[in-house]
Formats: sequence, structure tokens, C-alpha cells
Amino acid sequence: MKRLSFNADWRFSEGGDRFFMFAGGDSGAPVTLPHDYIICKERTPDAVSGASSGFYPGGDGSYTKVFSLTDEMKGKNVLLNIDGAYMNSEVTLNGDLISLHPYGYTAYTVNLTDKLKDTNTLRITTKDTQPNSRWYSGAGLYRCVDLLIGGRKYIHPWDLFITTPEVSTTEAAVNVAFEVSGEQGEYTFTCRILDRGGNEVAAASSNDGKAVLTVASPLLWSVDAPNLYTLEWTLSDESGVTDEGQCRFGIRKIEIDSVNGFRLNGKPMKLRGGCIHHDNAMLGSAALPVAEKRKIRLLKEAGYTAIRCAHNPPSTALLDACDELGMLVLDESFDMWRTGKNAMDYHLWFEDWWQRDTMSMVRRDRNHPCVYAWSIGNEISELLGTSNGAYWAKAQADFVRSMDPTRPVSASANGFVAPKPGKPRKPHDLKAELVGKPVMGLPADGEDDWGDQTLEASKALDIFGYNYMYGRYAYDRNKFPDRVIHATETHSFHTYDYWKACIENPNCIGDFIWTAFDNLGEAGAGRVIYSFDEMKGGLIGSWPWLSCWQGDLDLTGEARPQNWYRRVMWGIDKGIHLFVTPPERTGKPFYGMGWHWEDVNRCWNYGDEWLGKPAKVQAYCDCDEVIFCLNGREISRVKPEEYKAFCEIPYERGIVEVKAVRNGETVASDSIRTTGAPCKLVLAPEKTRINADGMDLCYIRAYVTDSDGSIVRDCCADITVTVTGGAALAGVGSGNPRTEENFTHHRRAYNGSVLIVARAGFEKGTFEVKAEAEGLTGASFSAELI
Repeated sequence: MKRLSFNADWRFSEGGDRFFMFAGGDSGAPVTLPHDYIICKERTPDAVSGASSGFYPGGDGSYTKVFSLTDEMKGKNVLLNIDGAYMNSEVTLNGDLISLHPYGYTAYTVNLTDKLKDTNTLRITTKDTQPNSRWYSGAGLYRCVDLLIGGRKYIHPWDLFITTPEVSTTEAAVNVAFEVSGEQGEYTFTCRILDRGGNEVAAASSNDGKAVLTVASPLLWSVDAPNLYTLEWTLSDESGVTDEGQCRFGIRKIEIDSVNGFRLNGKPMKLRGGCIHHDNAMLGSAALPVAEKRKIRLLKEAGYTAIRCAHNPPSTALLDACDELGMLVLDESFDMWRTGKNAMDYHLWFEDWWQRDTMSMVRRDRNHPCVYAWSIGNEISELLGTSNGAYWAKAQADFVRSMDPTRPVSASANGFVAPKPGKPRKPHDLKAELVGKPVMGLPADGEDDWGDQTLEASKALDIFGYNYMYGRYAYDRNKFPDRVIHATETHSFHTYDYWKACIENPNCIGDFIWTAFDNLGEAGAGRVIYSFDEMKGGLIGSWPWLSCWQGDLDLTGEARPQNWYRRVMWGIDKGIHLFVTPPERTGKPFYGMGWHWEDVNRCWNYGDEWLGKPAKVQAYCDCDEVIFCLNGREISRVKPEEYKAFCEIPYERGIVEVKAVRNGETVASDSIRTTGAPCKLVLAPEKTRINADGMDLCYIRAYVTDSDGSIVRDCCADITVTVTGGAALAGVGSGNPRTEENFTHHRRAYNGSVLIVARAGFEKGTFEVKAEAEGLTGASFSAELI
């Protein structure tokens, strides 16, 4: 089917006014999709979902689009394709309610054909009734909306399935299975495969729902070389061509078992994975393709080879980016089954809708080479032997395999278990757990409660996801020798232990850190706390925590200290990286929930009151020895343990430096210097030309610098941003995880910068971005709309 973007020319009104919906009113502000109407709302301490939503409220919204029946649509089958609408969406065309869809994370199509008129009014309402999520969900038509147009006979994009059952560097078999909709009768399906240069490499025709092609000397898809092909096809009958389309795919082979682990095209690899939620920080949940691709690009640069979509199917745009950039994906359907985690979450609809939503995920996503496995649930309580969990695990896994027998099926559980009836629960020593190294789920008192409780449900799975249980990898090599594990969530603070256990045990195919990219909501779960009493308040933080503060990358995409450590630990970075604990924190005990990191930064600017007082300095490096220096003087030599070296240095202004020594030679160095006073703003755009399509984005970082151009990391100037011309300000934010600020036209600098996002309009020309702050020289730059 032909795909037409349907993102432009909508009107949005908050509150989902049903009088206008049925009476034909056309109120509302103009918007271009994707659009999240929650991100612009005020955060309040009394928001019903509290820190779970980042203290954002819920709300209802209504989108209206008036459009004409074009010649291209007349006599054709016309389907509305909604990639995601959060949530409880209702679709009305010309006053007729034609679709209801409760789940906010699955795509769905609505057939408009029989109800189209010369002029049409389409309305889509969404209802975000909190509490319905454990993270920031956003709301509205937050993913792309398209029209799919096909002829008398047509093939829905989800009804075409490309597989590569035989793969080698010399030859690959490509199988195409398809289903024809619309009019009945004979047809001819003709297809050809094109390489990236547009050259035809194979062709075939069929009239029985399947075609087999052979590609000689194929370029295989991998994380290092994400080669893609395009299948072009036409559907014809006695009257001529009735439908046509194209689909990108990759030729690759995935093998998984408990002895040899994970292999991609025959090459063994451990997945360097990370979990991500769906929001895009200052854009809220709006899944603009450029934002989704930027997220994956930054994660690739940070060393990741795999992501886990937590805990729902992602946007098509994100999977497209993973295909293009070479990122493996664990595609996940649900965060709960019949047992809910919030009063208004999906458990209310699961039993009636799970098949439709699972079908949406699998059939929409199965042609993406990046998807290596399906997950049917995250930390599902039924996996622990309750609420007929074994039945539901098997029913879902079998249903997934009926649509895609080529990929393994997974689900995850954590190590928290209820004691068996009559068995007393041991007193919980929270402090010991927080300062120690948790290995949840291990047998105790000679009984393996967790292993016994999960046994029946696990039989339905090809891979079992272990959350926070690195101690079980070796144990289960003996107890469950055929079981394949991926560590679907792991603690940041104990990342060395998790990764070491993953490397040492072939039954564990990869490690997915929680999280790879900071996200809104679950606010403060990764915080560092210097008073143990505060830990008793619970997992997540209090007002005004905004983000979870667990990510390797902060909300703006800047790498945090733990990511530089992990790059060294993974063996992909041979440099050395220096960070400092502020003197006021040096020597003080600290706590966290395991998702935290030490309170460190890249700053050497402190007041006179700290002169001569110790600052804890740490370096991450794979080397024999680290030399710590201050203003050219050697202070100490330290042998790293677990890729870390520490030294306390009496503070004085100047330059603190570390050197990495291997085999007696200095092979890398890093330094932090005391900067001058904040002087000016400097704008650093990621690109200076964007497309005038209403969808493209320009990311610009505004730095606070001294007179020499060095970033002043401890400056928190309030930076005001204006965008004029053919683009609009989409948001301005920082990496600050704890703030009362919203993503509007101004933001206080955090670690010396803010991130500005401008969204393209539809007219070619130019636009200008200007940043100003009191007491600082402002900055501006112009960019092209092409």
C-alpha cells in the first residue's frame, strides 16, 4: 500500500470536548503530529501519580483534522494508520465512532473506506487517566499518523513477512509470505530485491501467497555493518496493477543457546545492552523520527549494541533507526498481565485485548532485522506462580510463535519472592543490602523458592529475563543447563559484578543496564543520598525530582560518569577518564538503591573555604597504574581495582590530572582545570540545515564559558531562548534531574549547558536561534530550511 504522511494540519483542544466531537465543532490550536499535550503542563507536588510521572498530571485531549477526498483515494481502500496514541483513544469520522483502542503503546489501523465523503472531519480523542504508569507516559497522538492507500486487492504492510532462513556470505535465501485483502480472485505478485545503491539483486513472481528469492554474495546486517535491502512489489490482476509497495529488510542469522551463547552471523557476542523508556526529554513522549534516531545514535556512540524497549513496543521510527544504525532490540509488549501495578493501567484491558496488541507488535515489527527477540512481559508477578501464570505465559508465547517462528520469546522476572506458606519471612536489613552487593533470587536455607516458583511459567520461554540476579547465572548453569538468560535489568552501581558474571557464564547472552538513557518519571530512583533515613521514604524521590537519574546518558544525551566507566569495562575505550567528588561530599558515607553512581562531576571550581581540604578524585581506566597530579606535581600512584583508581587531593586552584600507565609507559591522560568567571554563551548546533517538512529538528547546545572558551561547569545561569523565522522552539532543557522548571523558553544551566530543540516549519528559508542570560554575552546563529 502507498503510505502518505497524515501528520500536518490538525487542531488540538484539551479536555476532549465531546459536544464539539459530535456537533461538528472545529475549535483548537493548530498542531503537527507527533504531539504530546502533557509535557507543556505545569508540574505540581500534588500530581496524582507523584514521582512516578515526574509530577506531571494527566488529562484528556481531542485532535481534529478536516480533509478532502482526493483523486488518489477515490475507488481505493483507505486505512488510517496510528503508530501510537496514549491512551484510551477513540476515532470518529464524520460523526461516526469507528474505533476504540485502550492500549497506548501499540499501533493500529482503521479502515475509512466506506465512510469517506468529499469533505471529511476526523477526530481522535485520548484519555490519560492517572495513575496508569510507573513512568512518564505523556498523552495524545505522540507517534506518526499515516494514510495507507491500496487498490481493489491490496496487501496490508503487516501482512507481508520477509525471512532469511539460509544465510552465508556466498548466498542467502529470502522468503516472502503475504496475504491479499480486498476483492477475491486471482492475482500475480511480482517482487524484486534492491541493494542500497538501487541495483536489482533478485526477482520472483507468485500467485500463491509466497515467493522465494536467492541473493548472491549478500551484504549481511550486523551491529557493525547494518546493511539493508529493499523489497519492491506489485500486485496485479486481469485489470492491471492493483497495489504496490516496498519494505526494507536485512539479511542476517541469529543463533542462541545456553552453551554457545548469542551469535550474529556466526560471530559470538555478548550484548552490551541498555533499557530505555519512550520519552524524548523536552519533547515529552513525541516520537519524532529525528529525535528517535538521535537517541539511538548517541547510544551507539556510548558503546551500546542492544536496547530493551521498556516496557512496551516502541515507535516504528525508533526501530527504523535501529535498523539503519545497527542496534539490536528486545521488543517488549507489556509491563503487566492480569495483575496490575497501578489502578488505571493496562491490566484492566489485558484479558480482552492482549491478542490484538501482541499481534500489532509482532506483525508490525517482524521485518525489522534489529529485533532479535520478543518479550511478552516485564517483572510479571504471574511468572512467580500466581494467577495461572504458566497458562498465560504459554498462551502468549505460542501466539507470538504462530506469527513469527524465527525469533525467541522471552519474559522477565526479578528476584523478589514471597515465602512459602508457613515459612517465616526473614527480617529485611535494608542498610546491609544497600551498601552490599545484592544477588537477589539465590537459594536460602537449602531451598530455591525463586527457581521453584518460576519453573512452570519459564517452560514456555526460549530466553528467561533475569532482573537484578547476577548470582543466579552460574547457579542455573547447573540447575537449568538448557536455560538461556539475558540480564534484562542490572544495577548501575554494581555494573562490574553483573558484567563479569555475564562474561563468565555462556548461558547469559547479554547485560541490559537500567537505564541507558535518562527518562522522565520514576523520579529520583537513581539519586545519591547522604542520610540513610531518607532511604526509608521509598524507591523514588520527592518533589521536585523530575527524572529517574539512572541513565548512562542524561536527559540531553550527554554521557554521565558511569558511561565512561562502562566503556572502559567493556574494553572499547583505552583512555582514562577523570571525575571529582565535591569537597563538601568527600569522606561522607552515601547510599542509593543500586541504580545510583557516586556523586562526581568534571569540575575543579570551589570556593576559598575549601582550599587545602581534600577532594576525592577518581579515574576510570584499564591500566597497570594511575598517576594523580596537581598543578604539575605528582600526588600519588594507585593501582586500579575493577577499572577504578581513587585519590584524595587537597584542593587548590589550577589543573588536576591523571595519567594511565601500561607496561611502564604513559598511554593516556585526562585533566580538569579551574575555569575563569562565567563570561559568555556559546551555541553549538548539531546541524545547520534542516528539512522544511514540519518534522525535522535542530538540536543546539548552549554552553556557559569563561573568556578563554572553557565550559564553566558550576554555572547555573538562567538562559532564555528565542527562535524566529521558519522554525519554532520545541523545547529547552538540561540534564538536571531535580528541578521545578518546565521545558519552556528558558532553563538554568546544568553542568554548564542547556539543550535547545527547534522544530522545522513547512516553508523554506532560514531561522535564527538566540540565547541570552543576565550578566553574560549572548549568542545566536542562523540555520537553513531546505
